[in-house]
Amino acid sequence: MPDTFSLFNDVIHWPEGIDEKRFLKEYWQQKPLLIRQAFPDFDTPLPADELAGLALEPDTAGRIITQDDNAAYHLEQGPFDEDRFSTLTDNNWSLLVTDIEKHLPEFKAYLQPFRFIPDWRIDDLMISYAPDGASVGAHVDEYDVFLLQGSGVRTWQIDARTDTIHEMRKDGDLKILANFQASDTWDLNPGDMLYLPPNMAHHGIAKGDDCTTWSVGFRAPRLPDFVSRIAELISDTMATERYTDGALTPSQHGEISDASVHRFKAIWTKATQLSDSDFAQLAGRWLTESDSIATLDDDNGGEDFNKASFNDMDFVKAPFSRFAWIGVSSHQAELFVDGECLSCSIEFARHLCSALSSVEFGTIDCQDNDVTAIQTLISLGSLLVSDD
Repeated sequence: MPDTFSLFNDVIHWPEGIDEKRFLKEYWQQKPLLIRQAFPDFDTPLPADELAGLALEPDTAGRIITQDDNAAYHLEQGPFDEDRFSTLTDNNWSLLVTDIEKHLPEFKAYLQPFRFIPDWRIDDLMISYAPDGASVGAHVDEYDVFLLQGSGVRTWQIDARTDTIHEMRKDGDLKILANFQASDTWDLNPGDMLYLPPNMAHHGIAKGDDCTTWSVGFRAPRLPDFVSRIAELISDTMATERYTDGALTPSQHGEISDASVHRFKAIWTKATQLSDSDFAQLAGRWLTESDSIATLDDDNGGEDFNKASFNDMDFVKAPFSRFAWIGVSSHQAELFVDGECLSCSIEFARHLCSALSSVEFGTIDCQDNDVTAIQTLISLGSLLVSDD
């Protein structure tokens, strides 16, 4: 696998008259944008056969989508056996592998051009392969996505009608649109990129046999999930108490009195009336919670690192870990990593969070709480000692 950190340091080459600021103002979450040669002379470092090999690994999230003789789409979840690919003889299938940059951390370099959007919004890099004519069907995504053509050609169609209620096909395993009508069509070559806002109906069809598409997807948390998880975090901080009645009067059988309802509402109001700083801490913890934390090696945990010992050491951020920070004063910050909240200096938080993967601390003036944060992150498995 090539060292993409040294090979890829490009930026998005916007169409004439558009830059990051204008894109965010006029296109982000509003309307699509075709960016011809967003990355000129783009050459994918992950050809289709290596993508298929990655899908064989036991910890990868690969999917195969096939289309049957009745044009219905079916989903298979990986990991896959090598024999499965030998049975895919027709051009009626697609392979998709998510979290590429987590399984191959060097691919984080390809996310750098998109970091003008808040880091916590960036979800993952997915790469898909399809033979000539294959597709995963017309569909909508509930999140923003940049579709970069990695190799070969893919025809993209969008249905930009705003007065249409999308209907779903009733066959197959996927939510495929039954009433898709293409309003715009483009052929994308390597280096071309298409931005799509949430809920924009689209359909991609491979053109030729070497079609790989890179999808940079963005997190769009469900609001009910946000409310329920924040409520859980609030409850974790509450003292263990039981409900008690106020002054009671005789009640009718089965009745829940207004007084009882008001008493519960008062409990809820008190629990949820948080200061801005307390709420920000809960939000930061939730936004950095990770489904997977690195497994510690025997030589990576338990050692008592101090400022002198790590000045000349290199560390690596765990691939599945999430890092963010909120400033609490001109010099101090709260660092959020994998749902944990740690106190540190703003300089330390900026330095750690700006790093793509590798990070070393000898170039900054670490404070005592920064040293403590490093030790804690190592013990959590969110910060790993580099083998290089």
